[in-house]
Amino acid sequence: MSPKEKALELIGNMGFSTGISMDVQTGEFHPMYRNQYAKECALVAVDEILNNFGLTANGQTFFTEHRAVKYYQEVKQEIEKL
Repeated sequence: MSPKEKALELIGNMGFSTGISMDVQTGEFHPMYRNQYAKECALVAVDEILNNFGLTANGQTFFTEHRAVKYYQEVKQEIEKL
C-alpha cells in the first residue's frame, strides 16, 4: 500500500469512527467537519506510531527498520496534504 493509500485509509477509518459532522452553530451536518476531524485523528495515530517505533509494551527498546519509519513519515506528509 502506498503512503497516499494508507493516508486515505486512515482518514476514512477515523471518519467512520468519529461520527462528528454537525455544525454546532447551525445544527446542520457537514461532511467537511467530519473530514477535518478525521484528518486530525489520523495525524495523532501516525504520530503515536512514529513515537513508539522501537519500544515494546514494557518500555524496552528494539530495532526498527528505517524503511518502516520512513513509510509512516511519508504517510503523515500525505495526510497533511489532503
